[in-house]
Amino acid sequence: MPTFLAVYRGRTVAEARMVAVSADPALVADVVNRLLDQAHEPDDDPVVRAIDHGRVAALRLIKRETSHAED
Repeated sequence: MPTFLAVYRGRTVAEARMVAVSADPALVADVVNRLLDQAHEPDDDPVVRAIDHGRVAALRLIKRETSHAED
């Protein structure tokens, strides 16, 4: 399944408009790797921890799917 990246711009999230979108596997792989490399401290809230765990798991799956794009 393709993974897409989008760039939004606006004064607030509510006002933001999409200005670019890409499904380029090499670009997706680069962004995913950068996100996974970011250090983050665990949150005390169990709900936020669950969300963080799911996000990291999803990024790892996308990394595995796009690993061929980096070759």
